[in-house]
Parts: sequence; structure tokens; C-alpha cells
Amino acid sequence: MRTTVGQLLLNDALPEQLRDYGRVMDKKSVSALFSKIADEHPNQFKDLNFALHNLGSNVATVHGRNASFSLNDLKMPAAVRAMRDELSKKIEVINDGQGKAGQKNDKIVETIHGYLDKANELNYSEGVKENNPFALQVLSGARGNSSQFRSMRVGDMLLVDHKDRPIPIPVMRSYAEGVDPAQYWASAYGARKGAISVKFATPKSGYLGKQLIYAAHRMVVSEKDCGTTNGITVPASDTDNEGSVLARDIGDHTAGTVLNPRSIKALGDQKVVVRSPITCQAKNGVCQRCAGVRERGGFPPIGDNIGVAAAQAVSEPIGQGQLSEKHTGGMAGGKSNKSGLDLVNQLVQVPTVFQGGAAVASNDGRVTEIKPAPQGGKYIRVGATEHWVPAHLEPKVKVGDEIEAGDIISEGIPNPALIAQHKGIGEGRNQFVNVMRSTLKEGGFPAHRRNLEVLARGLVNHVRVTDLDGPSDTVPDDVVEYDSISRGYQPRYGFQVRPPKEATGLYLEEPALHYSIGTRITPRVSRALEDNKVGSVKVHADQPSFVPELSRAMETLAHSADWMVRMGGLYGVKRSVIKSVHRGGASDTHGTSFIPSLAQGTEFGKEVGTKGTY
Repeated sequence: MRTTVGQLLLNDALPEQLRDYGRVMDKKSVSALFSKIADEHPNQFKDLNFALHNLGSNVATVHGRNASFSLNDLKMPAAVRAMRDELSKKIEVINDGQGKAGQKNDKIVETIHGYLDKANELNYSEGVKENNPFALQVLSGARGNSSQFRSMRVGDMLLVDHKDRPIPIPVMRSYAEGVDPAQYWASAYGARKGAISVKFATPKSGYLGKQLIYAAHRMVVSEKDCGTTNGITVPASDTDNEGSVLARDIGDHTAGTVLNPRSIKALGDQKVVVRSPITCQAKNGVCQRCAGVRERGGFPPIGDNIGVAAAQAVSEPIGQGQLSEKHTGGMAGGKSNKSGLDLVNQLVQVPTVFQGGAAVASNDGRVTEIKPAPQGGKYIRVGATEHWVPAHLEPKVKVGDEIEAGDIISEGIPNPALIAQHKGIGEGRNQFVNVMRSTLKEGGFPAHRRNLEVLARGLVNHVRVTDLDGPSDTVPDDVVEYDSISRGYQPRYGFQVRPPKEATGLYLEEPALHYSIGTRITPRVSRALEDNKVGSVKVHADQPSFVPELSRAMETLAHSADWMVRMGGLYGVKRSVIKSVHRGGASDTHGTSFIPSLAQGTEFGKEVGTKGTY
């Protein structure tokens, strides 16, 4: 057997069943290894984690080849030098040519942009071939990225100022070679941008994390199994399905099966319905089966606050990314996390003006026309209604397409509030997960789908009462939590039980799959229900006396039924006190929120597992 000293050391620390002497340990492999340890050896997880941590520390300290470097490691490969020289000559030609200074600068910036990715890739691939310690650290995921490695060996090439505008002074030498005064001052923008990023990173991302915790902190595991057959429809091949529980039979796999890599592979490209925090019907919080198997293996114990854990799992990487921006903050092509944080903030705050927002259809109908708009961009006509698409976005539909209200009809990030308004709370939650997941992934912060489902349950959870016959203890125009209505909801007088294909145009009176109470059954919803073998649904001809309405993350606690929970919020505290006094508000110190217990102090921790978790 041919192997390496590193493989021998690594495998010696692992149980015999997990040993593999040909495994390449990059960032993904390490994550997969720890998942396997948690799945197959949960009782040894802590000890093995400690052993591998010690192994890494000892090797880095004693052997340390890939954790240290010499001047030879900063030498530029010949192929990269040739590329840089070619770029330098092109820039000289532009500078010596005719034209205004502004035009020359634009041409220089455009030319350098064309080389950035190629320089990154070539420098990195050459570094891996020659076992350069910097390249190997990037490859393993231990630290750094290809842009930083390029900066050290090749040069920053193109920098941006504090407003992210390219500076037309190319830095064509690395710091190891040394830069001239003009290049040095251009490079100083990076240092300033980095310092500013660090100053604002912690408070911004910390504030986001605080709001996410407020929104999701009541997502506490309160029972073993709520017994629901509802869930979300996802591709079986999605790796985040590992640990999820099937909500419905599919092939040889029965409802209640916990998905693992083997069953995911067997199911292939099929669509499956899995249990989810979005669709859990536990009396309080969520149940173990809908929460799914957690990172350390096994279902979360009763009392585990998966809401706080999910909020931290999403917000902390964003904060770390903001801090790491200081390393590449001034480089064009360097990773900037500002936009990622801003977009996530926009999704959870639901502003009136949704920057870069996709066009969302406001009515059912057929696309009859797509034409240029006088102010720029395009108009998409659906039925008799025109929808404007900004100039920097492209339509995602064509003439003749059948559209339903709430459909996304252009590129861009859709406003979850509009989707929930037209398609219901359930579909709003589902779309929130999809949009948040893609936004985080593009920003370099991939998040586990089930963590986002927990957050969606807390954030997309409000309706506005529209009639006097609304939920008890409410009046028209009240904003209340959907979960507080759905848990005790009884179908209204006159409801019918129909097969999905005969229910088009009616409104759901009980949840089905991920669709919530009050969802209008459209042809697409009907097909989804039939495809997943939902035999019948309870429906009503009239819309319920409430409509979906998204609240900002900072307002989620302000609409709680518990008056003491509302006191822990960041918004509307005075109004909540007055409202509670007028209506005789009640509070449950043993509910799923820790706020009443902390406020009262002496009740914290009592009666765990009986009336509530806290």
C-alpha cells in the first residue's frame, strides 16, 4: 500500500471503519468526515473531534511545512509572468495611444478585468502543481483564497476606491517584488477599506443575528412527533436532505424513513416530500421528526432551541465574512461580502422599496406583450396589467406563458412579502428559504436548508385580520401570528371536501403539503397536490377573514399573543403595553419563549417539559 505520513497519522486517530489511506482531505472532505463520525459513531464524536484537533495542532507546530514558507514560495511561475508581461504591454499601448484621459482609463480597467480571473486561476493551478504552501492552504480551505494568493505572487493588478470604483493605476508588481510610490498609494485604498470593513462588520452582522434570534427563538423542540403527513417538495438529490424524514411514501421508501446518503442516491432525481419545521403541526414549537437529525447525529432532544441555533448558524458566517473582507477589500475581483449582508438584511426587513427586486406578477393571466419602457427597462403585460422590469434585469417569461399571481417573472431577488401576499404563508415560507439560500450561496455563505426553514417559520408568520368574524380576541386590521391561528383553527361552516382537481379557485381550510390555510388553489397548486398523491382537501368558497402580511424582523415580537414576549422586542413596546391593558393581555411564563421567564426570574427553568420548555 502506497500512502503518506500524513495519511498514516490521520487514519491512526480514526476508528478502523472510517480509515481511508487514499482520501484527499480538503474542506469538503473534512466536513463529510465529521458528518460520518456523527452518523456512525455519535458516542465517540467528542473524543474524535478532540483527537483530530490535537493532531492538527501537533503537525502544524512540529512538522509545519505547509504552515510556513520561504522566499522561493513567493517566486512567480514563468507562465504567470508571461501573462502579466502581456497585460503590461497592452496597458502601455493604451496609454501611448490617442484619446481622452477618461476613455483611456475606462479601456485600462476593461483590459485588466479581462485578465483577473485568468491570472487567479493560472497562478493558483501552478501553485498547486509545485506544492506551494500558500496554494495548498487555499486548496485545503484552511485559510486564504486565490485572490490573496495572486496579490502575494503576482500583484493586486486592479484596485477599487471607497465607493468600489476601479482606480486606473494598475499595480503590476507583487508586494514581494516591491511597488513604486504611485502603486503604493493606490494600494493604500485596500488598507483603508479593510479598516472600515472591520469597524462596521461586527455591529452590522451582530444586529442581524440579534433580529434573527428574536424571530426564531420560540422554535423549541417540544415533542417527539406531531404526526403530520405534510412537508416540502424537494429534489431527492439535494444533499441537505440527509437527516430529513420522509413525509410521504415514495417507491420502496415509506413515510417516516430518515434519509441517508444511500437512500438519497437510490432515489436519484425524483421529487420527495420531507418533513420540515415549515409544516410542523406541534402544539408548541416544533417536533423532533420535523426538525430532523442534527449536525452531531440523532434527533434534537426535547427542549433544544433549534431557533437560536439556526439564527447563529446563519449570522455568524456572515460576520466572519465581513471581517475577512479586510484581506481583499481594495482589490477588484476580491471577495466583497457587503452586498451579501445587505441583501440578507433586505430579505428579513422587507422594505417598501426592494432594491434590485424581481418583478412579481400581481394577477393571473397570459403574457401578451413584452415591450421597451420609456423610462428604460421593459414592460411585461400579464392579462390587462403591465409589470415594469428595471433595465439591469431581464424577463424570465415569454409571450404566451401562463402566469399565476405571485409568480416571479424577471431576474433579481423577489420580495417574499409579495409572494406570500398572493400565494399564502406556506408558499411564502418555501420561497423565502429558496431565495435566502441562493443569496447566501452567491455571497459565499452556504447555509443548511433546514436552518433556513426554521428562520422562515419565525419570519414569515403574520396575517392581517380583515373582518369582524376573524380569529378570537382580534379586531379588523390587527396583525397576528399565523401559527397562533392555525393551531386551533376549525374549518368554517360550509367547507367542502374535494379532490384537488375539483377545488381550483377555492381556499384551503386546512394545510396540505406546504400550502397554508387560506391558500387559493390554482391549477399549479392542484397539480402539485395530485402529483404528491393528496387525495382530498378541505376547502371553502370564501377567503378566510385574514390575509398574509410579512412583518420586518424587528417587528416579529411586537405581534406575539403573549404581552411579555412583546416587551422583549425592538419595536412598538409602548403601543403593546397600551393594547395589552385595554384587552387584558395574558402571558405564559412556561411557554416556548424565554422572555417571560427571564423577566419574572423566579420561574425560569421550572416545570420543564410539562406546560412548556422554559
